[in-house]
Amino acid sequence: MIERWFQEIQNIPSVKGSFITTMRGTVMGKHGIKESDRQLQNMALRILRIHALMHQSGNKLSEIELYWNHLLIIGKISQNALLVTICEDAHVISLLRITMNVSLSHILQEKKISKKVRSHATDPGHLLKKGTFDEEERALLAQK
Repeated sequence: MIERWFQEIQNIPSVKGSFITTMRGTVMGKHGIKESDRQLQNMALRILRIHALMHQSGNKLSEIELYWNHLLIIGKISQNALLVTICEDAHVISLLRITMNVSLSHILQEKKISKKVRSHATDPGHLLKKGTFDEEERALLAQK
């Protein structure tokens, strides 16, 4: 059933694909993306670390947009999951945001997904305790 909602996102012009992860970065599903789950997890962890940095400074984000290799990467953050969409053009951003919101709410109603995200729920600050910070992350921390 989650394929239907991934397809709704995929139907938007310029969308290359999307995937959903837990708040710990575990990939639960993907559509239209050829990258490995490990690569997607690394991308998700970057987005989740930015979210955690902003959360600790009192700025709660529900969405993060990144530009990388001429691609727009949008991470939609819910309470327990992250939906990431990769697209080639920002002209459809309004429609994409609406579709991601609707799709994420429906995906999270799936029993298999809701069970997994609940079991992987974590405090955003948990991600900051792992690994080292790159230069951009240190700059965000310095703004605190």
